[in-house]
Amino acid sequence: MSLPPPSLQDESTPAGSLTRQWTIAIVVTQLLIVGALIAVAISSRSIGKPTWWLGYEYAPAFFLLWFLPFIAPAGMIFAAIKHSRLLPFVGLASTLLLGVTSGFDVSRTPGIAICEILLTVCTALSTIAALAGRRRSVTTGI
Repeated sequence: MSLPPPSLQDESTPAGSLTRQWTIAIVVTQLLIVGALIAVAISSRSIGKPTWWLGYEYAPAFFLLWFLPFIAPAGMIFAAIKHSRLLPFVGLASTLLLGVTSGFDVSRTPGIAICEILLTVCTALSTIAALAGRRRSVTTGI
């Protein structure tokens, strides 16, 4: 396999970082996951079966817990924009965080937990998809 001409070789971005289009795709996906988490939180409060991280209206959870599931997409967005070479690791941690968060709701609110599990799967799939959007090395092809 021959190398492209030196003018086409992009030396400014290292191998393993996301392309611009994939960065946009990951950011949009994670913003949609944030919107879905907000919808799940509002729905759970509306039906009277809030998640463990929200708590009931008369006995709310500690207010910092309200932001716990939103750390995962925020971390993914930050990693995609600033440190895209670390995105697979951040994506794995985000998937685990959302998985644990939804695991606590399985016995308490199983319907809401299913929604949270689906969002966990979406985070995992976007992490796997981001692997396809990484820049390859010009010299080795990896």
